[in-house]
This record gives sequence, structure tokens and C-alpha cells, in this order.
Amino acid sequence: MNKIRVLDEKTAGQIAAGEVIERPAGVLKELLENAVDAGARAIHVDIEGGGRELIRINDDGCGMNPADLATSVLRHATSKISSFEDLNQLRTFGFRGEALYSVAAVSKMRISSCTEGGEGARLEVEGGKVLAQTPAPAIRGTTVEIADLFFNVPARLKFLKSASYERACLLKVVEESALANLKVGYTVISSGREVYRLPAQEGSNENAVLARAQEILGPSVGASLVYKSFESLGLKIFITPPDKLVATRDLQFIFVNKRPVESKTVQQAVYKALQNVRPKDRHPAFIVYMDTDPASFDVNIHPQKRDIRFAEERHVFNAVLEAVAETIFGSAAPVQMKVVDTSVKNTEEKMDPLPTVTPAPAASAGMFEFASEEPLNAPQEKKDLTVKNTFTLRETEDPVPYQVPTPPVCEPAAETSVKQEEESPSWWHGPYHYLGQLQRTYLVFENPDGLILIDQHAAQERVLYEHYLAAFDKHQMPLQELIFPIHVDVAPSNAESLMSWAPWLKTAGFEISRFSARTVLVHTVPSMLRFKEDDMKHFIESLSEIVGDPDKSSDSLKRSMVALLACKKAIKAHDQISAAEAEGLLENMKKCKDGMHCPHGRPCVASLPIADIAKLFGR
Repeated sequence: MNKIRVLDEKTAGQIAAGEVIERPAGVLKELLENAVDAGARAIHVDIEGGGRELIRINDDGCGMNPADLATSVLRHATSKISSFEDLNQLRTFGFRGEALYSVAAVSKMRISSCTEGGEGARLEVEGGKVLAQTPAPAIRGTTVEIADLFFNVPARLKFLKSASYERACLLKVVEESALANLKVGYTVISSGREVYRLPAQEGSNENAVLARAQEILGPSVGASLVYKSFESLGLKIFITPPDKLVATRDLQFIFVNKRPVESKTVQQAVYKALQNVRPKDRHPAFIVYMDTDPASFDVNIHPQKRDIRFAEERHVFNAVLEAVAETIFGSAAPVQMKVVDTSVKNTEEKMDPLPTVTPAPAASAGMFEFASEEPLNAPQEKKDLTVKNTFTLRETEDPVPYQVPTPPVCEPAAETSVKQEEESPSWWHGPYHYLGQLQRTYLVFENPDGLILIDQHAAQERVLYEHYLAAFDKHQMPLQELIFPIHVDVAPSNAESLMSWAPWLKTAGFEISRFSARTVLVHTVPSMLRFKEDDMKHFIESLSEIVGDPDKSSDSLKRSMVALLACKKAIKAHDQISAAEAEGLLENMKKCKDGMHCPHGRPCVASLPIADIAKLFGR
């Protein structure tokens, strides 16, 4: 019996669909590319059930006559190329003739189309089989409806994630298409709710990009972009300056001849240009446009055409590096600037370490890090220890004291204010005597071994982290219910991602709900964190940029989110604190599982032994 056989058309079609279509977002990407290639100036998208139930896209492009409509769903049917050599001059998005064929193989499809002044026609296809072709209204353009996606491929269905997560992926595809095609208007309706209404941009390229960017990246990030164009590779750079870096890499877009792509070469060039001014937990938001000879790159190395290979990778790297540096710094060479540690206020100058200071051992690797402080060059302002001008709260539990969450701090006594106990951790060598605060950032104690320096921000972050985590693990989260919910505006795709986390966030003390396509309401907060309104908004904005599918997130990621929460309410550098508060903080560090490190692994404590002090004076 022969072991090698030719697959039947149905099986081959389903396999091909799996290469091109991984999730609903892949379907929408292919359909949007077809609409743009057809010359559409207005595109309307409807989504139901995260795209699994329905994706409908209507455009006002050139349309198809009945004969072309019947051919469009056949494998390798395309109007974009006629020979392999055409790939060297390709300016369209789709070209392999796989899109409609692949989508039709795993869905119930209906296509209606008509050319200018021609006859309209409608085609119905189910699981790759053409059911009928009938007349349709003679309205120029094309409407494609995809229903019951993967109905005949149950193995593919189980890999789909929550409807909220899939909607977020769909909106990302729209955002990429809208940033690439500025003269096309986009309207997106999700489950009957308008998410985007982006009018076609008719102004200059720079103003058009900035207008779209404010809608898609958010008003704050979009307004902060700086711009410059270059003849080399047709580069146009839009990027946030060093003082406006963000907490995530999600706001990074690369377009080559209008095609959204992923390019490590371009991304690494951008990061190289910023290497001397970028803290490790902050990232640039950028939009890079490149208009170059199609023969200089290969986009056909991946089924979804996301990855791209340049013929001269090093030339592209150097060109982008110099362009980004000149856009940001005004010169082609990156300016040498001091990287400011974002664990303290960015306007302060970092002190040179004291001689022979021995920091605590580094924490174990693997902790996922988040940006938890203000951006570089943020305005410095004095902080008051009392919480002033906070939003109105209706407390369902007694709030934990702001500076010392738990346990209550004992009244300090003279000289030996913090007492040593039998259950003290190994690093504890009391008694400790508080001497004062150094530059309103470091707490200075003496003990029998010498001088002890404590980073007040890192220490308070550790205390809050463990207190919050303990309450979370015990399902005993004390809450504060807000009388008036806080409105937080984020990008629509980020709002979708955030809402997929709503059940988990509720167990963590944050109850959120959807107000509009880009607005989320916050109803409760953990009482121990005592957010101010601006802090709350900043937290939700940052959170919306980093969450993915909650079902696929590791425990370490969720624990790191807890660290982010704690950091938001930790004592900041430059806060003036009293002796009682300093001694109370040390006492709480003593009760921590790891009082020597903040949740990100940075040391909280450094020591200057008395013997080293004696050496400084030649004793």
C-alpha cells in the first residue's frame, strides 16, 4: 500500500488557513489589506464575540465584477502579481492569493461586491465550499462577512482566548492599518458600541500622523512625539523624547512601504540611540516609516508577512540609529547623558557612594520589572506626608495608617528605640539608634557594627508589598469604595485588554467597569495603598499597557503587578519623615520575609562598618 498520497482539497485548505489565520485578528488584517489595496477611502468594521461570531468589513473601493468575485476565493487567485519577478516591485499588501481562500476554508463567508457602474453580486461560501452566487445591490465597493470562524476546526478554537483579549488583538490590527493609511477613514463597531471613528487625514503627513497618533497612542503620548524626516531610506521618525518614555514596548510601530512589520534591526537601532538616557524600565513610543525600493527587503519569509529581512541589515541599522539620534538630540551621535535611576526623583543628582559601603547581596533573578516612578526630568515637587486633596472615599474597612501599614508601630524610646527580639532576621544587629535623614532620601542609623543606610523608598515598597500580598493570599483585602468612580482614559485596545483582567483585579482590590470604548471606571481600591486620584489614573494607564491574557499570565507576572501597586504608594525620595516614622519603618522591615530588598530585587540596606570608618581617619 502506498504511504504517500495527495491531500484532498478540504484538508489542504484547512492546513493553509492555519498558516495564514491564527486568530480573528489575522482575518481582519487580511481583509483590511484587501480593502486598502482596492483603493478604499472609507472602511467600516463590525465585530461580534471577539471576532469569532462575526467580522464584517465594508469598503468603498473599486469592487469586483461577478466573474472576479467567483475567482477571488480560489487558491492562489490574485490581482496583485502575475509572475515571481513582480515581487521585486511590489507595492500592494496582499499578493499570494491566500487570504480569501484561507478564511473561507474555516468560516461561513458572504461577499457582496460591485464595480463602478457595474452589476452587484453576492457569493456564499461555507468551509471552503461555494454554496451560491446571486445578484446584489449595485453599490460600489465590497462587503465581506465572516461568521462562525473555525466552526469546522475545533482544535483551533481551543487556542482562542477570552473575547476581551481577542477584541484587543483586533483593535491593534485596526490601529496599525490606520497609522499606515492616513488618507483612509476607519469606523469600528464592537458589539454595538463605537470604538473608533477616525476621519481620513487630508493635511500634511506630519500633522496627519500626529492627529492619528493622539487617537491611537493616547493624547498624552501622541502630543509628546517629536518628528523628523530623512532622505535615507525615506525615513520618517516620530518618537517620544527621553523625558516622555513609557512603561511598555506596546506603543512601537514600524512600517515599511506602509506595511506594518516587526524588525529587530529597526527596534535595536532605536534603543541603541537611547542607550545613554533610557532607564531599563522605560521604553520609547515610536512610529517609524520607511519608504524604500521593494527589492531591498523580503516580506515573504513568514506566512503572516510580519517579519521582514533587509538586503543590507547593517545599513538599515546605522541609518535608523543616526535618524533617531538626530530627531531626539539634534545631532547624528547620541548625546552622552547620565542615566537617572527611576527609584528616586529624577531631578535629583545621584550621590557618589560612600567609601567601602557594602550593599546587600543582589536578589535572585527572574522578577518581571515594571516602570513604577515618574518619567525622566519630571518636575520636582515637595511631598506632604498627609494625604491631601484625595478623591472622596466611602470606607468599608478601617484604613491602614498611610506611613506604617502593619503592624502598628511602638512608641519610640530614647537611644534603643527599636528593640532586638529572639525572632529577629539574620541581618538584624540591634539595638539601632536613628541619627537622621540624608538628603531626604536615605535614613541613617547606628548599631554596634557601625552605620546603617536605608533607602526609604525601597524599604517602604518592600513593607507595602508583603502586607498587600499577605492580604491578597488570605482573601482578606480591606477595601475602600469610591463614592464617585474615577474615570480613566486609555487606548481602546488597551481598554479591552484591561477589561479581560477585571475578575482578577476585583480579587486584588480593584473593581473596574467599562464606561465607553476608551474609558474605564474604578469603583474600589485597596485601603492600605491609599491612592490619590492622579496616582490611581496613572496606575490604571500603566496597567492597561502591560496586561495580556490573564489565563496565560504566570504567577510571577501577577506578583510583579502587586509590586507595582506597592511601589505607587511607597515613601518617595525627598519625603521628609519623622524619627518615629523612620524607626517604625525599620521595625516593619524586621518583620518582612526579605527586609533587605525591594520587590524588584534592589537592596534596601547598606552598611559602613566601624572598622572602615576608622580607616578613613587613619586610626
